[in-house]
Amino acid sequence: MLHGNQKRYDLGLVVDGAESIGGLSLDDARALANTVSEMARKGQNPANFLAARAAGLSVDTYLKREAARPKPSWTWQKAKKEFLADVARANREATHRDYRKKLQPRELSRFDDRMVNTITRNEMAAAIAEVHARGAESMSEGMVRVIKRFWSWLAEAVRQDQTNVEDARMAKLQAPLRTRIEIGEEAFDPEDEQGDAPPEIEIGRALVMARQSYFPERICLGIELMIGTCQRRRAITGAHRMRFRKYQEVLSEEAWYVPPYFRKSGTKRGKRSHLVPCIGFAARAVDRLDRLSDFEGSEGWLFPAATRTKSNRGHAEAGLFNDYFSCMPGVSFSPHAARYALATYGERDLGFRRGEASLILDHLEGIEPNDVTGQFYSSDPQIGRKREMMRAWIDWCDSWAARAIAEDSLLLDRDHILEEIFRKRYGDERLERRIKFRKKRGWPLWAPPGEAGGGLLQAAE
Repeated sequence: MLHGNQKRYDLGLVVDGAESIGGLSLDDARALANTVSEMARKGQNPANFLAARAAGLSVDTYLKREAARPKPSWTWQKAKKEFLADVARANREATHRDYRKKLQPRELSRFDDRMVNTITRNEMAAAIAEVHARGAESMSEGMVRVIKRFWSWLAEAVRQDQTNVEDARMAKLQAPLRTRIEIGEEAFDPEDEQGDAPPEIEIGRALVMARQSYFPERICLGIELMIGTCQRRRAITGAHRMRFRKYQEVLSEEAWYVPPYFRKSGTKRGKRSHLVPCIGFAARAVDRLDRLSDFEGSEGWLFPAATRTKSNRGHAEAGLFNDYFSCMPGVSFSPHAARYALATYGERDLGFRRGEASLILDHLEGIEPNDVTGQFYSSDPQIGRKREMMRAWIDWCDSWAARAIAEDSLLLDRDHILEEIFRKRYGDERLERRIKFRKKRGWPLWAPPGEAGGGLLQAAE
């Protein structure tokens, strides 16, 4: 019995007589069996002892020889392929994309055709240090995170016999410390004091451009919904008409029950939904998007996917709005920045208590959608406070949209703004080609709003 389990060991051939020649005599076999039994009782595995004896070697010599012998494993390329396939199976697309990028740097190509069980922690640390040295310091830190997960996966019991990667090989892997930058070394920039929140006027400009239909209608409405609710871009692109409700008490509002799948670490939050009141222009955007999605094939998604993906996702991918934000003239923030704006300006201008924006940003509560009634929506103190906060936020956004127009009347000049958007998106050379192409045929430079091509970022000449 070894560690509570019955084991059978082969001691070799038995020969007649008192001499162990060509095998074991009966007396020597009994003595060896007693030795094996004693080792097992002490919790020592007799396998190496018997293998060394059969080879005519001492146990130490046998173990050294076995350690030096190459063991079966996977090549670096095969290991990456298998790991990323498993990540894609078990995680979100964004996680798979992030892991793939972290395993692609050229500094890791040194491991091509190497067996992963021969790659040492120090070799990996040297590769990461080279990434850090070329200025990609945050990238090097991300690589450490992914490689630790990669090696833990290789050493899991289900595949360790195939990879022969021992446990915790990369456990102490670290990236070099970041280069020190003293606060105050660089010239003072007032925008730095805002942190990640975009300047207020840029929020106003983005809203004006959305309302002027400078992009496709569904995109413009999505921009209003994103700014008006401050939800993550995945929640916006994955919004479904069945997750919005109207209540008799406030027919001008929409109650949005954001499912846990679209929340940060959503898979750990069970079935609980996050309620977000949609008020003002956000509610109007939801109403119009709902009508736009009332066609066969939309399956109820407010932003249906143009084509089915490998994951059979019916809604648009999370990066849908990034390109549109990036080409807005006078706007430099990303879709995620509206969340920072609510937290920052809510406390500064709208009377939010410190950290209270979490009620909207979804860091605190979650409720079951089937437990919510109209009475609860209108009377529950937490829901009531959310509605107060969102009314204040919507009014604040509207005021900055009006101020943006007051400061730059060209925001309402359709031809001017579409030209600036096109130039920022495609460059001066392509803009000149478009102008010549359309002028030669007598076509208008920009299609009118509501017509095919009326929203910019369509195919261009």
